[in-house]
Amino acid sequence: MPKKIELMGQTFGRLTVIKEVKKRKNNHVVWLCRCKCGNSKQVRGSGLTSLRTQSCGCYKRERTSEAHKIHGEAGKNETRMYRTWANMIKRCVGNKLKDYGGRGIEVCEAWKKFIVFRDWALAHGYREDLEIDRIDNDGNYCPNNCRWTTRKVNARNTSRTKWFTIDGVRISLPEWCERYNMPYGVVYQRLTRGWDIVKALATPVKNNGK
Repeated sequence: MPKKIELMGQTFGRLTVIKEVKKRKNNHVVWLCRCKCGNSKQVRGSGLTSLRTQSCGCYKRERTSEAHKIHGEAGKNETRMYRTWANMIKRCVGNKLKDYGGRGIEVCEAWKKFIVFRDWALAHGYREDLEIDRIDNDGNYCPNNCRWTTRKVNARNTSRTKWFTIDGVRISLPEWCERYNMPYGVVYQRLTRGWDIVKALATPVKNNGK
């Protein structure tokens, strides 16, 4: 049985814990919470502490309603841009996925409003075939740290990507390999053996008679 953590009186998002509920779900402690809107909701303790549940459901309803009233890009008429924005909010504000909100990545306050995000996107190169990308993968979603890129570039810019600086230029290892016309696998293996990045890129691959 999971160890009980005392949550009485604590607030998680819009929910304030009122009391423990006697019944349990799969041996998890369930708490009765009062939402800021006045409604009550029973929530598992893990749902509160992980911030997966932060309201009785009113927050999502309000955001959806606001989207319909102001810009009409949600619901049945959902646009790709709105979906991009909603997924960004979900990763960092809602479920706090481990690679995003779970490790401290945030959405700037201005971008929590879709219209502000949309205006920035349209003024900074948004196209249906591009994806939003954080320039500094450890930085937040904000105007100074985001751009629109191809899926190929976006896929390279992850927390697992290796970055190197040569002559003041900092780009990912795959991009350096392209610039030097070197096989990525060869350069990667050289680096794991302790080679300097410039030597690893500049040393020709031996043909071995093939």
